[in-house]
Amino acid sequence: RVSYDTMAWAISGYLASTAVFQVCAGSLADRFGRRSVLTCSLCIFLAASIGCAVSESYLAFLAFRILQGSVVSGMVLSRAIVSDLFDRKRTAGIIGYIAMAMSVAPIIGPSVGGYLGEIAGWRAIFLVYFLSGISLLALVHFQIPETGGGVKHSEGSAFRSLLELLSDPRFLGYTSIMTLSTATFYIFITGLPLVASEQFMMTQAQIGLGMGSITVGFLIGSLLSGRLLESCSLHAVLLSGRLAATLGLTVCVCALWSGWETPMVLFGCTSLVGLGNGLTMPGASAAAMFVRKDLAASASGLSDAVIVTAGAVVTAVTGYVAKAFPDAMALVGLMLPAAAGSLAISAWMSFNAQERIADN
Repeated sequence: RVSYDTMAWAISGYLASTAVFQVCAGSLADRFGRRSVLTCSLCIFLAASIGCAVSESYLAFLAFRILQGSVVSGMVLSRAIVSDLFDRKRTAGIIGYIAMAMSVAPIIGPSVGGYLGEIAGWRAIFLVYFLSGISLLALVHFQIPETGGGVKHSEGSAFRSLLELLSDPRFLGYTSIMTLSTATFYIFITGLPLVASEQFMMTQAQIGLGMGSITVGFLIGSLLSGRLLESCSLHAVLLSGRLAATLGLTVCVCALWSGWETPMVLFGCTSLVGLGNGLTMPGASAAAMFVRKDLAASASGLSDAVIVTAGAVVTAVTGYVAKAFPDAMALVGLMLPAAAGSLAISAWMSFNAQERIADN
């Protein structure tokens, strides 16, 4: 047995490894192709899953757990593959449907993992990871065509490509929108358990259901984004998503300020945050990749790495604030600036896009 703090390091190490793997996978996929990098990443994941299952020491477990982060390339490269096959608007719509499917995992994953751990032990969880990895490897081998690659990198040019992306105002804008949007989610799931138990006296089961409000909102928003992008402009959908999130949090602040300090008010308003994020993320992700079409995978990996890194910082800050001020107003007070910031950047990006159209 290990302490809670020790296991927290395992989680932190895993998150840190995903940021590194995302950047590396993106750059490698632009050079060697999506399919080959996916195959290598899954092979590393399979070996790491077995390593976790048979580990007899904490250090060995931590090392293999960090290596498991290689599987994150699937999330990065799935979007890049879609961008290889379709134009920007269609890519955004398809990513919306992918995001909708992915949002189901956080809802059912913890329950399945907890049940499996109870009946078969924690090692069984990693054996299930291994079997899932085998299935994914077969899917990649038999169903996924090679759609990209061929970008020639001389020594240091891959790093220069990343710097070019980071110096592009459009890439920075779309990445900032996604980062701030995701920050509202990290703040909510980090601060809610303490706020709900201290202020609202909720049980763990009730807190779990409350956390689902933002996830269900995201699922609905992702579905709507796929539909809306078929008839509306990308920036219109981005703006509508950021307006929904900011409006929901503004209403929540007003309600809490007026004395309506109830869980229903908090969860009802934060469901709009999830809805807004679902509307925002697919379009912003597609737009970031199309800033440099030849570096789509690099852009996908780099933007995700920025989001994960910022999420780690936001989580730490939220944990500190929630311990000092365990109430809903403080929680929403952290979320609102992030939502408002993403709205401002989205409006700026939309305005600049309209100016470019007018100039042409």
